Parts: sequence; structure tokens; C-alpha cells
Amino acid sequence: MTFLIRPIVAGIALIFINVNSYASILWQGDFETGDMSQWNSPINPNGLVVTTECAFDGKHAGKVRLTGDDSFLWFGNKDLNRSEFHHRRPAGNTHEGKDTFFAFSFYLPKKFSEHKHELGYWESDKTWQQMLRFNITGTELSFQETAAKEVLWKLPEGAAPGQWHRIALHIQWSANPQVGSTEVWVNGKHMGKHHFQNLPSEDALMFTQIGILRAQEKAVEEILIDGALETDNLTELLERNKHLVGKTCKD
Repeated sequence: MTFLIRPIVAGIALIFINVNSYASILWQGDFETGDMSQWNSPINPNGLVVTTECAFDGKHAGKVRLTGDDSFLWFGNKDLNRSEFHHRRPAGNTHEGKDTFFAFSFYLPKKFSEHKHELGYWESDKTWQQMLRFNITGTELSFQETAAKEVLWKLPEGAAPGQWHRIALHIQWSANPQVGSTEVWVNGKHMGKHHFQNLPSEDALMFTQIGILRAQEKAVEEILIDGALETDNLTELLERNKHLVGKTCKD
């Protein structure tokens, strides 16, 4: 009887550990469904596809292909030449005092032009007020509070083409600039914790959009997005898939 119970107990423990290891994942946007169903309604979806040509993890990734065609302008605005994946969680998750642990990976087949591109940002529902963002200019990656004129930091090769890069961030939401904070890691490197107002109001619903947003230009540019996730803790956020940072499409 003892020998029969032990395998059963061990099996139950293994199942518990396996289920528990995924319990901290609140959302995933890894495209392994083979479509964009994990994400919310996209911006200019004609520039978005799911591809198997290169993935951060698994077999699929999201691909953004942007041209200077007028169809990619947001309400005809030449400063908003864009196509992006969109993610938001239910109302209340970004209210005053809440925490967001979010990460995603990106890959550039070719270097972007030397004009500014908004890679990803957090914006409020209804008021459409952008509070923080990541920029790419050539191979440079930078991060800034949107309301500020200067960036908080920049990495000259943070968006170098031909390899997967990973951005992870811990946001503590607050309309109080002394309380609100955003802490960022790029390819596992800690870029510091910065305090600023990241909520336009205490009950704002914040969402993120990731892809390409630039001023209209003729250049055709592409970026791959994969491995996006939201967790309920920092450890899971930083440890998950960290061994894939720097991966190339030949790996």
C-alpha cells in the first residue's frame, strides 16, 4: 500500500507545482494561439500579422509592417503614422496605488530611421493622455515621462537590429508625483526607478500599445513583438524567459 500511495502523492504534488508556477501569470500576449485573440482591438490592424518567420519563444510572433501610405495615418494626422498591438486589463487594475508588472520582447530585422519612433507607451482610457513611453531612434532606445522634454535614460544599442530585446517594467500607479513610480529593466539590466505622476486621475484605466508610431515618412519599417505578459510579482516578471534575451532568428 505504501508503494502505491507514494507515486500518487508525488503525482499530486507535481501537478500542484506545475499549476502553481503559472498562477502568477495574469495575461499573456505570445501569439501562440496563431492569431491576435490574446490582444484587444489593435490600431490600424492592416499593418499587423502573426508570423512564424522569427519568434522570441514558441513558434509565433506578432509582426508590425508600417509604410508611409495615408491609410496608416490616424485620422489623417501626418504625425501619427502608426500600427500597434493594444492591451488593457479590466477597470480597477491601474487605479491609485495599484501595481503593474509587465514585459515584452521586440526584434528589428533592420535598423529604424534616425527619426523618433514610439515603441510602446501607457495611455489613459477616455482622456487619451499618454503618461510614459519608450522611443527608438536608429538603434537607440530611450525612456521618458511623456510630459517631460528630456528622456530619463537612453541606450545607444538598446534597439540594435538582428536580436531579441526584452523590456520589463514595474509601475506603481499614482496621480501623486511623489508616489507614482516606474522601474525598468532592459535585457536584464536595471535602468533605475523613477518617480513621477503616471496616472492622470486616481481612477484612470491605463492601457498599453506596442508597435510603431512615428511621423509620416516613406520608409517601410518592420518590428516583431513577442513574449508579452503581465504577472503579479517582480520575480516571475524578471525570471521568465530571461535566457532568450539576445536570441537571433538564426538560433
